[in-house]
Order: sequence, then C-alpha cells, then structure tokens
Amino acid sequence: MLGRETLKVIEERLGYPVEVIEEGSVHVIVPRRDAYRRPDGVYEPAWAPVFYNPRMALNRDLSILFLRAYRQLRGLENVVVFEPLAGSGVRALRYAVEADATVYAADLSPAAVRLASLNAMMNDASERVWFFLSDANEFMAKLARRGTRPVLVDIDPFGSPLPFLDIAIESLGTRGVIAATATDTAPLSGTHPRALRRKYDVVPGRTAWEKEQAVRILAGYIIRRAAAHEYGARILLAYYTDYYVRVFAELQKGARRADESLERLSYGVYCPICNYTGYVDEISKRCPNCGAPAIIVGPLYKGPLCEREIVELMLRESEGAKLAEKRRVEKLLTMLLDECSIEKPYYRLDKICSMLHYSMPKPVEVVEALRRKGFQAARTHFDPRGFKTNAPHNEVVDTVLEIAVQRQTRE
Repeated sequence: MLGRETLKVIEERLGYPVEVIEEGSVHVIVPRRDAYRRPDGVYEPAWAPVFYNPRMALNRDLSILFLRAYRQLRGLENVVVFEPLAGSGVRALRYAVEADATVYAADLSPAAVRLASLNAMMNDASERVWFFLSDANEFMAKLARRGTRPVLVDIDPFGSPLPFLDIAIESLGTRGVIAATATDTAPLSGTHPRALRRKYDVVPGRTAWEKEQAVRILAGYIIRRAAAHEYGARILLAYYTDYYVRVFAELQKGARRADESLERLSYGVYCPICNYTGYVDEISKRCPNCGAPAIIVGPLYKGPLCEREIVELMLRESEGAKLAEKRRVEKLLTMLLDECSIEKPYYRLDKICSMLHYSMPKPVEVVEALRRKGFQAARTHFDPRGFKTNAPHNEVVDTVLEIAVQRQTRE
C-alpha cells in the first residue's frame, strides 16, 4: 500500500486527488471518490477525471472467473484480451493478474491512459498489459490488421455496447468471445419503445418478464450482428444484475454456423389477460393461449441463458479466488445453474395471483409443487417474485391456484 507522502506526489503529477483501492488481487490508484459525489452523497464516476465504477466489481469478478473457466473448457494456453474502454485500467489489470492473460487496452482519455499505465507498474503487470491512447474501434481494428487476434473482447461501456460490436466481431479470428455489458436497460426492457426500435431494430414491447427480455434482446442482437459477419454465435452466459445486462457470446466463423444461430431467434409474447409467457415464430397480436391482445417483442434469443459446464467451472474457480463480491458471485452463479436451462421466460407470481384474486404464496412453494409434478422449475435471479418452468401455461396457473386455495383454507 502506498504511503500518504507518495500519494501526494502522485496527486501533484496527475492533478487531482486520488486513493488506492483493492479489488480482487490488484491494488489500483483511482480518483478519490469523496471528491466526486453528487449533492445526495452518491459517488458519480462520470464526474471524475478518470472513470472508475466500484459498482461494477461484481461484473469484473464474473468476467475473471469466466475467462478462467473458458480457458479450461477450450484447453487454451495463451489468452489475449482486448479491452477497448479501459478507464482506470482495473478490468484489464485483473485479466492480466488473475486470469494470466495478455491484455491490450485503450482509452480515448490521456488522463485514463496515464493512470492505467501507472496502475500497471504498481501491480508489476507492465509486461502483461499494454495501454494505448486510442478510439476504441480504431484500436481494435488496428490490432486485428497487425494480426493480433483476441480470445475475448470485453466491451464495458457507460451505456450501450452497440457502437463497438461490429469492429469487435471483425477483430476475432476463427473463434473467440464477445463479452458485452449494456447499461441502457430502460430501452431494452421496453420502457422507451422508440429507443428500443431505433437502437436494437426490434418490434418494441414491455413484458412482465422485462429483465429477461432485456437480456434476450441484447443476446439476439449480438447473434444477428455476428451472422452479418458470417459468424455463428453461442450464448455461454447471460444475466441481469444491479442496473445492467451482461452477455458472453462465443463466436465461430462460418456461414452455416451463422444460419444455425439465427434459428435460435424468435418473438417473445406476453398476455396481460391470462399471463401467458413464451415465444412465437411469427408476429401475432393475439395470445396463443386465450386469444386476447398480446404484447409482442423481438426478434430476441430464445435459447438457454448459460451453459452448465461453464457455470460449474466458474463456481469451482470461485472457491479459491480472491474476489471483491465473493458471496454475491457464488449466489448468482448457483441460481443461474438452477434456472438457465429453462428456456421459457420467467413468470411473475404476483401477477398470476392478481389475476386469480388470491394472496401470493412463496415462489419456492410453486417451484416445489411444479417439480413434484415432474416439470423443471426454479427461482430466478431476475426477480424475487419470479420463477421459471417448462410446464405448460395452464399447468402453471392451476398449480398456483391449488397452492393459493390450500393456503386460504388453512388460514
């Protein structure tokens, strides 16, 4: 840890107040958070001279575990990572130090590159991670032209990843991973339908499973953009937490693979009357269950939101790892392991009970009852009031009704 006198010298060189934070296995110098708080007392990363967001520590923890697991899964020895939006450099440094990766990172801010390079030296990582002053897309394209091909491109912007996806895809070799974060969850969840149509080129809508909708729209968009470049895309992990969506998609070159990926797209449907949730292959304004006017959104991805093997490997890697948010990481991965093989979107139990005019039971009671009937069922990380199941819709409603009636009778 740096002493106060050393920090004063660094502050004089940089021109703004700093502090040292520990995240995972690295120590990094960042703008002092107390100096960049809003009137309500909340630290605002965008106000600081170099971007550092402590709320993304969970995101970075999971990214490190993913790369370590993916490396095992594919038997990779040398791993190259592109990180085109470096900020303070904490993500790039963690990939280098904790996942033994060679990292090429860039930022358009001279202040960010200066600070990130200083952080690399402080962590003895200057031979494993290189920081460049560059526009993100120019940086990725230039490295690719030189023949440097990444195993993983991590796009973690403040907003939407869309401006960076095409060049990121083009920078890959025959196979690699795009890891994309989206914080523009209001459009993705259907709150701003015009922005959703404009940015993601989908029929807009807002379902009761809006958080899963957000994940599936981003995953579907990545699949479509990859197909345009003749890459097939396989979703290895996708989730929603805090205020953002995160998708890890493995891309492989090939027109046939691209065509097969497009077969995993569909339209999401939600009926506000009977609470039906599912997918339809063609745009229809009517609920497949009751015929009432339905909400349609898409195209979006309809497949599993994680692959069991990679999540199991991530959980195994987390056991001995030094993580910033270890408890949350393990809780999220455990829930994903339980739910992600169920492809149908989650149900909101409170909305079903409102339709039935009964008090809401505990979601775990519904999950256990559906499992006793032989169906897959699980709680979901998307919503504490939600659950996922492959049971037919009428079976879901009947099960909830049975539990609600039994509870009322006992009371």
